[in-house]
Amino acid sequence: MQPTNFLLIVVLLLAFPAGQAATLVPTQAHSTGKFEFTGTEIGQTHPFAKVHAQVVARNLTGTSMLIERIVPRGTEKVTIGFTPSQVNAGESFVAELDFSLTEEVGRVAHYFDVFVKGQPGPIDGFVVRGFADWLVSPDGLGIDFNTIKLAQPIEKVIPIDVRPGATLHLVGVEKPSAYFDVKIVRNGGALELHSRADAPWSSFDEKLLIRTDNPLQPIVAFRLKGQARGSVVPSSDPLDFGLLREGQAAEMMLVLNDVTGKPLNIGKVVAKSRMKVFTSVNDCVPKNESCKNVKVAYPPMNLLGTTGGTLEIELPSYKQNLVVRFGAIGIGKNTQIRSLEEDFKAAQEESKSISSVLQSSVTKTTEKAKAPATMSTPDGTGPLLKWQVTNEYDIYGYEIYRSVAETGPYSRVNDKILERLDGDPEAGSIYQWRDSSAESGNTYWYYINIVYNKGRKQQFTSPQKIVAK
Repeated sequence: MQPTNFLLIVVLLLAFPAGQAATLVPTQAHSTGKFEFTGTEIGQTHPFAKVHAQVVARNLTGTSMLIERIVPRGTEKVTIGFTPSQVNAGESFVAELDFSLTEEVGRVAHYFDVFVKGQPGPIDGFVVRGFADWLVSPDGLGIDFNTIKLAQPIEKVIPIDVRPGATLHLVGVEKPSAYFDVKIVRNGGALELHSRADAPWSSFDEKLLIRTDNPLQPIVAFRLKGQARGSVVPSSDPLDFGLLREGQAAEMMLVLNDVTGKPLNIGKVVAKSRMKVFTSVNDCVPKNESCKNVKVAYPPMNLLGTTGGTLEIELPSYKQNLVVRFGAIGIGKNTQIRSLEEDFKAAQEESKSISSVLQSSVTKTTEKAKAPATMSTPDGTGPLLKWQVTNEYDIYGYEIYRSVAETGPYSRVNDKILERLDGDPEAGSIYQWRDSSAESGNTYWYYINIVYNKGRKQQFTSPQKIVAK
């Protein structure tokens, strides 16, 4: 008997421990409640897409305010169409925002502060939110080359994984690499990287931006990491000072060796950092003409949080600079340092001390059945897909893929991601989706993908067969 026009997907329990769920972007802006903001949702878009938002802000206070400026909190370039204006109680002002997303995928959020005349700090703030759906999978776009010896060139081919059914080719370099020559190969389906002999002698963590021929995702970002080594090799990069309490000083020794055996000549050493770091160059012990010590001294710590920078070490014999990173984390004098592993172990021991009666009571309380949210049946006569999911923590939505053969090729048939129903994620949801583009009498195969809040995608069902009426 052939299945016809209805497909029921077997229920799948997604048991994600609460501790493993991704941290979501806060659902509320950092608002003081002085204004009510609308127009802040940009919906589904793509990496590097150009975004426009028309934000309307209504004055909820009982006083008139002169709104002077709107400032983005991040470093992105934003064009803000806004005229400073006096906004009376109950009235509104409008801000036109235009900016481009970066390589970020999944839920995205961009924050803005509102300033009034005469006050140094913001009076309120809002956040523009959306979801960046990729055409090129971010998996595989980050490459760690570890150590590259520039005297021994390497090459690597990096293929891109395009969403099934989508068409996209790499066509040109938008932002080049300082460490690799780039060539587009495989008809725009991959990059070929060749290490450059003249690359800087330093560790690197850079973004290589490549243009595409698809306007939905016009740029693909490759993240390249590693250490390019020339003839002079540092003993450590980065030079990690660890935790430094307020008022605590520290010093470390960076050993430099010329691997060719030539006498090592050190010129200027420049430390670039928020902290004023002191350096001095000394001979190694025992003395070796190919070896030098660079002493790096932190003065008494007076900054909290991550501090650090780079050492630019001049090598006159090679007409080259060696760049080495360094850093420390400043903490307060009385800051307590705790072990997460020990805290977790203590929590486990504490839970074991609960009486069996109390454990039973807690279990029964948490096991109360919750009704899942249910999607209404779509109108039409095309094939109807129905599936149920329990425990939807960290899920943004679902994709439906279709093919005329079980082995593919498949294409996504829902134009936008089908967003998760707005119910209790712990209770789950029941979904129904109708394929209105299917042709009567044809046989199709369908499978469903889960899309997570951070943009990761996972196949949810195996291909299922259905004949359209």
